[in-house]
Amino acid sequence: MYKNHPPQLLQANTLLIKLRNNTQEHELNKERSTILSYLRRHLKNAGISLNLEISQEEDKTAQKAFTVADKYKAMAEKNPALAMFRKQFNLDLE
Repeated sequence: MYKNHPPQLLQANTLLIKLRNNTQEHELNKERSTILSYLRRHLKNAGISLNLEISQEEDKTAQKAFTVADKYKAMAEKNPALAMFRKQFNLDLE
């Protein structure tokens, strides 16, 4: 969650957390009071608040490969030597 959308500081006391879907929002809201309590205590700032926003961006790089051919294609894109290895040993996809 936080690798793709790290929290942003909107104002002096407001953090914006972008989420991918409603499930993340629901789970974060369940722990919201605990998170705010922790931040307020450790940062010694009682005025801290959290804003949640569901991001509309689509992660096009995170397409799932389901078939053997799709998995091979994804791995070969990351490592072109795999295609040479497959040719050299005359390997087929199952």
